[in-house]
Amino acid sequence: MERQDYPLLHQESSACTTHNQKRHFLLVEIQIALLIIVASISSYPLSQQPSMRNGIIALLAILLVVELFLKIWMMLRKYDHVWFSCRAIAESVKTESWRFMMKTEPYDNNVSDSDAENSFITRLEEIFHRTSDIATRLTSNVQGGSQISEHMKQIRNTSLEERKNYYTNNRIHEQFVWYSTKANWNQKRESIWLFISWVLQIAAIIIAIVIVAFTDFNIMPIGIITTAGAGAMSWMHSKSYRELSQSYSLTAHDLSLLESRASQVTTERDLPELVLDVERTISREHSMWLARRLGLHDT
Repeated sequence: MERQDYPLLHQESSACTTHNQKRHFLLVEIQIALLIIVASISSYPLSQQPSMRNGIIALLAILLVVELFLKIWMMLRKYDHVWFSCRAIAESVKTESWRFMMKTEPYDNNVSDSDAENSFITRLEEIFHRTSDIATRLTSNVQGGSQISEHMKQIRNTSLEERKNYYTNNRIHEQFVWYSTKANWNQKRESIWLFISWVLQIAAIIIAIVIVAFTDFNIMPIGIITTAGAGAMSWMHSKSYRELSQSYSLTAHDLSLLESRASQVTTERDLPELVLDVERTISREHSMWLARRLGLHDT
């Protein structure tokens, strides 16, 4: 299902997720770059260029102050926490939207469409106000039927077979492909950055041996390389490549089993049970992701 077919709250929280995620990682990249630059400047032998000593010291002081300012700015703005909370809102709204369209409780056939829509809006209000600090960053007004797109209403009013096929293709299979692709992507990125960090560590050892053998080096590059290696490890840690690869692989496996089970859905009772199992599987991954990200942030 296209993003514009979801409630406005989902669209805004998704945009909030993307915006704050980009800001967070941009600042992480700048911090790592600043530390590498500081290490590069520090490796220059000031004793050989006394006229440049004061200028280099002043430049180092400025760079370190900028790096400290960025840390304080990240702590105050909390781009990572806002990103986590916005994603939680977006995924909760998406899950609720699919439950509404597939007629699971409390949106089942035992209630009228108007009552189901009122229950859906009430649920959006609860999600919207779950975290008041994040709610203030979103402009969505969850009051009113505009949150329920015509597409959602049309899917809800289709036959059991049509709803089952739509859910299988546009939710289960789509999420299976997404998680499988992301699992492979994160696994490859982990291998690349692990290789880079090992190359840098080996290079630092080789250079250290060379410097011991030949003492007439004007520049000491060991600090630069070790800082770059630490930066590579820090980037891997912030992106959680290994954890995401494992978690996404597990979720993709579970979704593949649930997709096979979809062919067994034959009654109005079977479909809600399948939907709840699928949404629990996806929600479990989101909960694990959130716990992992908050745990990494606190350490």
